[in-house]
Amino acid sequence: MCENTDDLFIQALKENVRPATGCTEPVAVAYAAATARSLLDDPAVGAIEAVKVQVSPNIMKNALAVIVPGTGQPGLKVATAAGIVSGDCKAGLKVIADIREDELSAILDLARSGKITVGVAPVDDDLYVGLRIVQVKDDVTVTIAGDHTNIFRIEKNGVRLKDEPRPAAHELSPVKQALQKHTLQEIWDFSLNAPFERIAFMEEAGTMNMDLAREGLSHEYGLGLGRSMDGARKVGFGSGTEADLSTKMIAYASAASDARMGGAQLPAMSNSGSGNQGITASVPVSVVAEQVKADRETRVRALTLSHLTAIYIHAFLPILSAFCAADTAAMGAAVAIVYLMGHDYNVAARAVQNMAGDADGMICDGAGCSCAMKVASSVSSMHRCVNLAMQGTVIPSSNGMVCPDVDETIRGIGKLGTTGMRATDKTILEIMLAK
Repeated sequence: MCENTDDLFIQALKENVRPATGCTEPVAVAYAAATARSLLDDPAVGAIEAVKVQVSPNIMKNALAVIVPGTGQPGLKVATAAGIVSGDCKAGLKVIADIREDELSAILDLARSGKITVGVAPVDDDLYVGLRIVQVKDDVTVTIAGDHTNIFRIEKNGVRLKDEPRPAAHELSPVKQALQKHTLQEIWDFSLNAPFERIAFMEEAGTMNMDLAREGLSHEYGLGLGRSMDGARKVGFGSGTEADLSTKMIAYASAASDARMGGAQLPAMSNSGSGNQGITASVPVSVVAEQVKADRETRVRALTLSHLTAIYIHAFLPILSAFCAADTAAMGAAVAIVYLMGHDYNVAARAVQNMAGDADGMICDGAGCSCAMKVASSVSSMHRCVNLAMQGTVIPSSNGMVCPDVDETIRGIGKLGTTGMRATDKTILEIMLAK
């Protein structure tokens, strides 16, 4: 683990800000499937006799409704089939980024063949995937835990080809554990003062997620929330520069989520394992940077500040939970937008405190087209809270989750998501599976 704070923050960005095509939970299953198929002596899809998939409850929750990129269909059977037919196991979270039109029928035929079975694994892990492919001559099992691409065990015909220690349930990565010892002030200071060449790679987060926003604005995906809000903005629903900027931030961010959850094959730059969190941390910041005509270095520092703040807050949360972390990603955007608007750290801290008093109870009820609504709600909350903070107003610490110190507030949000919502997660999945 890095002893130097700057090196730790760079490592946190590089580990947690990564391209991903499609919702990362079904993509994790596709990644396991592609890896398993690559180890078969006979790679022919027709030679497969059975595929058994077992996942943790949160993977199941986030895969029931979301569209698998390039297929137009939802579900883990489709994600599994896509990984087997088209997956590139060397591409990480972009494993199914390049599904060809001529492969679609084979994917859907396999998904509907009855050969793939999917169930909830009896595990306590926040993130777990166990996938087994059976042929006449080969039997391959791939197991993931702790992170979307963390394969800790591979077994072929009874022989373990990879056998690393399994991450303990709810275990935090070394980077997350280290981040918990730092403060929002340190993240602010690093983002504004780090040598530019060390953080220049963060420019891609803005570029990639704005491309996804434009895709969502120009094509029909999911609910089409972003398109509808952008249309309202253009015909004058809301007036004045500030109202227009708020609506544009919400429209662009929700359009990117529409596209991502609706099956677009463009990647999102994710944050903390989530494309929607990456979108929320990037798109509003990019919209405001454009509005204030920020130069390249200022824009990159704002993106760094937003994403690193989101990673820092998420370090106190499980990788998957009943807490919708689009809200904590929007806290990152709030801090960055305060910087872009020329205000200081104290205003940024007030903005985070205000958000903790607004939408910190928003639940995650699985991935799907409605995620765009949650992204929109988070960005809307962010705009209100930044506006209050810039005018000197902060929610008093006598109110709810707001504590006297912003880092104490952040730790409280982590406790809410880690222990306070465990029963909520179970109840949500029960409702979803009973429909």
